[in-house]
Amino acid sequence: MVNIHDEFVSSLTSEQEIVYKNVLDVVLSDNGGFFFLYGFGGTGKTFIWNTLSAALRSRGLIVLNVAFSGIASLLLPGGRTAHSRFSIPISINEISTCNLRHGSPKAELLKKKKASLIIWDETPMLNKHCFEALDRSLNDIIKTQSTHGYDIPFGGKVVVLGGDFRQILPVISKGSRSEIVGSAINSSYLWKHCKVMKLTVNMILQNATSTSSPAEIKEFADWLLQVGDGTVKTIDEEETLIEIPPDLLIEQCKEPLLELVNFAHPKLAHNLQKNSFFQERAILAPTLESVEEINNFMLAMIPGDETEYLSYDTLCKSDDDSGVNAE
Repeated sequence: MVNIHDEFVSSLTSEQEIVYKNVLDVVLSDNGGFFFLYGFGGTGKTFIWNTLSAALRSRGLIVLNVAFSGIASLLLPGGRTAHSRFSIPISINEISTCNLRHGSPKAELLKKKKASLIIWDETPMLNKHCFEALDRSLNDIIKTQSTHGYDIPFGGKVVVLGGDFRQILPVISKGSRSEIVGSAINSSYLWKHCKVMKLTVNMILQNATSTSSPAEIKEFADWLLQVGDGTVKTIDEEETLIEIPPDLLIEQCKEPLLELVNFAHPKLAHNLQKNSFFQERAILAPTLESVEEINNFMLAMIPGDETEYLSYDTLCKSDDDSGVNAE
């Protein structure tokens, strides 16, 4: 772990190093702290999580890595979903608390002298009540151990959140813009205690191995940021219609889907047996209907017989209600 840590630290940019040292100093001083690391995709947030984890675990300290989704948690060393790790209720409100009983293994792990740092990724997607529930629960758990933590968030535990507010905010069913914004973490009473740190250097751009020139990649990355910030030039101000740059479009083609598949998956039938072929490329679509259309089109291009596997995820009552049948 020490060797891994040394390797990671040697690769930090000056911007990342400042974040790394700020968090590490607070953890080692044992004074508690609350941080938010703000950066768009590709700035190296996950790399910093891995570096901090290696730094503390090489010292024999405990780091809890969590994320909103299961997919995001897989990118973190020993990662879990936040709901699993902290037993956050699915139905959440302004007075909710985590289902952590005093003396339980989870509660003991979260006490002051156990877990030294909580890293929570993809946090803009979560309702602020999730963080407030953990704050109340940690204050309740840790106050039995010491009086430290009454006037600072999360019972004096060092918590680092991360994410990008340009991406998906909390989903509020039929909610208005103000309701959605009001449910985000930066609308919480905890935010006044938070120190915001930013990453601005696109590491993917610097390490790109694409056949496109660095200038072309940077132009595309800047355009994406303008879309996220709402500063890109629009066609219709009322509907916020955005014109896609011509170099990103496949124009003047007789079969659009075929052109798209050939662009993303060249020589599909020839490369089917290569394990890395589908790992290195993907076609993204905005709706499930488009996904299904593209999948069906690609499946039709693959030679061989089609096999369909059925599964079930619900239990249905039988006709006489005497038992249940799986469907």
